[in-house]
Amino acid sequence: MNRRFPVARKTLRDYRGQVLAMAFVAALIGFMDILIYPQYRDALGDFKMPDCMQSMIGEGQSITSPAGFISGEFFSWVPLLFITVAIIAGTGATAGEEATGTMDILLAQPIDRRRLVLEKAAGIGLSVCAGMLLSLLGFYVAKPFADFPLSAWRLTETMVATMPIVLLFGALALWAGVTFPSRGIAAMASIGVLVAAYFLQLMGPTLDLLRTPQKFSPFYWSDASHVLVNGFDLARFGGMLAVAAVVLVAALWNFERRDVTAGTREWSLRSLVRRNHEEPEPSEGPARSELRKA
Repeated sequence: MNRRFPVARKTLRDYRGQVLAMAFVAALIGFMDILIYPQYRDALGDFKMPDCMQSMIGEGQSITSPAGFISGEFFSWVPLLFITVAIIAGTGATAGEEATGTMDILLAQPIDRRRLVLEKAAGIGLSVCAGMLLSLLGFYVAKPFADFPLSAWRLTETMVATMPIVLLFGALALWAGVTFPSRGIAAMASIGVLVAAYFLQLMGPTLDLLRTPQKFSPFYWSDASHVLVNGFDLARFGGMLAVAAVVLVAALWNFERRDVTAGTREWSLRSLVRRNHEEPEPSEGPARSELRKA
């Protein structure tokens, strides 16, 4: 029986249901987008995209172009589904195990902390990447039945090019899970960064004030329209993977120094106030203790 990488294999099993569900939804959306493109192209021939929505089609120039249409209708938001799974899995990898009281059991096995986090990260990464590749089936099935000029290979390149940003937010969620005191706070921090990064990418082309900060958004460097128009960009792909690797290393460093607790670490303002108002019971002196025994 193969017992190699047990944590990674268990992580794959734990999230296969969520990933398959997301892959099915994404494939269905891709299937419908390819089929309806000819109708959109003919009906919106003179349509001009509002400036506030121009970032959704990026370098596709027009919503009626194949690159602009599939970028705006699919790649501008479908990867967010897989980022959501990555954040859920990333925060659950360590903070979730602590909250359920199973982290001590894991660490009692013959596996060190570094390998534990690396196998968890590998399981999460393989899960979401497999789901993204499966979602391409919607494109492949629909293309023979619709006039959609972009090749299946170009669509595949684009999907692969969006994987690093999903891995980046998975690594960020892992880091947050080993850094913050609870899974809830880790999830809020990860989602906060996601919303801020997406907002910068969405509003950057519209507001001059955000044009420079937009370049700090990972969505800027993983822009699907860039790949759809120009082809696979190895520099952007490798750069995003490098950033994800740095965040993962930071998560490893923090987890090796973290004081792991048994049971939940969740807290609230109410419990904190109540705990501060509770007065400790006076300790019993030796004489009082002996008197009680008598």
